[in-house]
Amino acid sequence: MKRLGTFLGWLENGCIFLCFSVTLTILSISILSRYVFRRPLSWPDELTTYLFILMTFMGACASVKWGSELKVNALYERFPQWRFGLDLILNLVRLLACILFVVLGIKFVAIAFDMQTFSPILRIPVYLIFCMLPFFGFVMGLRTVECLVNLFKGR
Repeated sequence: MKRLGTFLGWLENGCIFLCFSVTLTILSISILSRYVFRRPLSWPDELTTYLFILMTFMGACASVKWGSELKVNALYERFPQWRFGLDLILNLVRLLACILFVVLGIKFVAIAFDMQTFSPILRIPVYLIFCMLPFFGFVMGLRTVECLVNLFKGR
Protein backbone atom coordinates (compact mmCIF):
# COMPACT_ATOMS: atom_id res chain seq x y z
CA MET A 1 0.00 0.00 0.00
CA LYS A 2 2.89 2.33 0.78
CA ARG A 3 4.45 1.82 -2.67
CA LEU A 4 1.12 2.56 -4.30
CA GLY A 5 0.79 5.75 -2.25
CA THR A 6 4.31 6.80 -3.21
CA PHE A 7 3.62 6.13 -6.88
CA LEU A 8 0.34 8.06 -6.74
CA GLY A 9 2.12 10.97 -5.04
CA TRP A 10 4.76 11.01 -7.75
CA LEU A 11 2.07 10.79 -10.44
CA GLU A 12 0.02 13.60 -8.90
CA ASN A 13 2.92 15.96 -8.37
CA GLY A 14 4.49 15.26 -11.75
CA CYS A 15 1.22 15.57 -13.63
CA ILE A 16 0.25 18.81 -11.88
CA PHE A 17 3.69 20.29 -12.59
CA LEU A 18 3.67 19.14 -16.20
CA CYS A 19 0.13 20.39 -16.85
CA PHE A 20 0.88 23.75 -15.26
CA SER A 21 4.12 24.14 -17.23
CA VAL A 22 2.50 23.21 -20.54
CA THR A 23 -0.49 25.48 -19.82
CA LEU A 24 1.80 28.40 -19.02
CA THR A 25 3.84 27.83 -22.18
CA ILE A 26 0.81 27.45 -24.42
CA LEU A 27 -0.90 30.54 -23.01
CA SER A 28 2.30 32.53 -23.49
CA ILE A 29 2.44 31.41 -27.12
CA SER A 30 -1.21 32.34 -27.53
CA ILE A 31 -0.70 35.81 -26.09
CA LEU A 32 2.41 36.32 -28.19
CA SER A 33 0.66 35.27 -31.39
CA ARG A 34 -2.41 37.37 -30.63
CA TYR A 35 -0.81 40.64 -29.61
CA VAL A 36 2.61 40.61 -31.27
CA PHE A 37 1.94 38.84 -34.57
CA ARG A 38 -1.78 39.75 -34.78
CA ARG A 39 -2.55 36.11 -35.60
CA PRO A 40 -4.72 34.62 -32.84
CA LEU A 41 -4.57 30.87 -32.43
CA SER A 42 -7.70 28.94 -31.53
CA TRP A 43 -6.23 25.65 -30.31
CA PRO A 44 -4.47 26.94 -27.14
CA ASP A 45 -7.75 27.85 -25.47
CA GLU A 46 -9.21 24.40 -25.91
CA LEU A 47 -6.04 22.59 -24.89
CA THR A 48 -5.53 24.71 -21.78
CA THR A 49 -9.14 24.03 -20.78
CA TYR A 50 -8.51 20.28 -20.87
CA LEU A 51 -5.21 20.66 -19.03
CA PHE A 52 -6.90 22.79 -16.38
CA ILE A 53 -9.54 20.09 -15.87
CA LEU A 54 -6.75 17.52 -15.53
CA MET A 55 -4.93 19.72 -12.99
CA THR A 56 -8.14 20.17 -11.01
CA PHE A 57 -8.73 16.43 -10.72
CA MET A 58 -5.10 15.81 -9.79
CA GLY A 59 -5.24 18.57 -7.20
CA ALA A 60 -8.40 17.03 -5.73
CA CYS A 61 -6.63 13.68 -5.39
CA ALA A 62 -3.59 15.34 -3.80
CA SER A 63 -5.80 17.27 -1.38
CA VAL A 64 -7.21 13.98 -0.10
CA LYS A 65 -3.69 12.77 0.62
CA TRP A 66 -2.79 15.88 2.61
CA GLY A 67 -6.21 16.25 4.26
CA SER A 68 -6.61 19.74 2.84
CA GLU A 69 -9.97 19.25 1.16
CA LEU A 70 -12.82 21.56 2.06
CA LYS A 71 -14.63 20.58 5.23
CA VAL A 72 -16.57 22.27 7.99
CA ASN A 73 -14.17 22.55 10.92
CA ALA A 74 -16.83 23.91 13.27
CA LEU A 75 -17.92 20.38 14.20
CA TYR A 76 -14.31 19.32 14.80
CA GLU A 77 -13.74 22.28 17.11
CA ARG A 78 -17.07 22.00 18.92
CA PHE A 79 -16.92 18.23 19.44
CA PRO A 80 -13.26 17.09 19.45
CA GLN A 81 -14.25 13.72 20.93
CA TRP A 82 -16.20 12.96 17.75
CA ARG A 83 -13.18 13.49 15.49
CA PHE A 84 -12.81 9.81 14.61
CA GLY A 85 -16.49 9.41 13.75
CA LEU A 86 -16.55 12.61 11.70
CA ASP A 87 -13.42 11.55 9.80
CA LEU A 88 -14.95 8.14 9.21
CA ILE A 89 -18.16 9.67 7.83
CA LEU A 90 -16.16 12.08 5.64
CA ASN A 91 -14.08 9.27 4.16
CA LEU A 92 -17.06 6.97 3.61
CA VAL A 93 -19.05 9.71 1.86
CA ARG A 94 -16.01 10.53 -0.28
CA LEU A 95 -15.58 6.84 -1.12
CA LEU A 96 -19.23 6.68 -2.18
CA ALA A 97 -18.69 9.73 -4.39
CA CYS A 98 -15.62 8.06 -5.92
CA ILE A 99 -17.62 4.92 -6.67
CA LEU A 100 -20.27 7.07 -8.35
CA PHE A 101 -17.57 8.85 -10.37
CA VAL A 102 -16.23 5.51 -11.58
CA VAL A 103 -19.56 3.81 -12.33
CA LEU A 104 -21.33 6.79 -13.89
CA GLY A 105 -18.12 7.95 -15.55
CA ILE A 106 -17.78 4.62 -17.35
CA LYS A 107 -21.38 4.93 -18.56
CA PHE A 108 -20.68 8.49 -19.68
CA VAL A 109 -17.56 7.38 -21.57
CA ALA A 110 -19.54 4.58 -23.24
CA ILE A 111 -22.18 7.05 -24.42
CA ALA A 112 -19.52 9.43 -25.76
CA PHE A 113 -17.78 6.50 -27.47
CA ASP A 114 -21.01 5.43 -29.16
CA MET A 115 -21.67 8.98 -30.36
CA GLN A 116 -18.17 9.25 -31.89
CA THR A 117 -17.92 12.99 -31.26
CA PHE A 118 -14.72 15.01 -31.43
CA SER A 119 -13.61 18.21 -29.77
CA PRO A 120 -14.29 21.22 -31.99
CA ILE A 121 -10.76 22.46 -32.64
CA LEU A 122 -8.23 19.78 -31.71
CA ARG A 123 -10.41 16.93 -33.01
CA ILE A 124 -9.69 14.80 -29.95
CA PRO A 125 -12.27 12.04 -29.41
CA VAL A 126 -14.50 13.33 -26.61
CA TYR A 127 -14.61 9.95 -24.90
CA LEU A 128 -10.86 10.27 -24.20
CA ILE A 129 -11.49 13.53 -22.38
CA PHE A 130 -14.37 11.98 -20.45
CA CYS A 131 -12.10 9.11 -19.38
CA MET A 132 -10.79 11.50 -16.74
CA LEU A 133 -13.99 10.95 -14.71
CA PRO A 134 -13.62 7.23 -13.96
CA PHE A 135 -9.82 7.38 -13.83
CA PHE A 136 -9.68 10.10 -11.20
CA GLY A 137 -12.63 8.62 -9.35
CA PHE A 138 -10.53 5.47 -9.05
CA VAL A 139 -7.38 7.36 -8.00
CA MET A 140 -9.28 9.41 -5.44
CA GLY A 141 -10.91 6.21 -4.21
CA LEU A 142 -7.46 4.69 -3.66
CA ARG A 143 -6.44 7.81 -1.74
CA THR A 144 -9.61 7.56 0.35
CA VAL A 145 -8.96 3.91 1.16
CA GLU A 146 -5.43 4.94 2.18
CA CYS A 147 -6.95 7.60 4.47
CA LEU A 148 -9.32 5.04 5.98
CA VAL A 149 -6.45 2.63 6.66
CA ASN A 150 -4.45 5.43 8.31
CA LEU A 151 -7.50 6.47 10.31
CA PHE A 152 -7.92 2.99 11.76
CA LYS A 153 -4.16 2.58 12.31
CA GLY A 154 -4.06 5.87 14.20
CA ARG A 155 -6.86 4.77 16.48
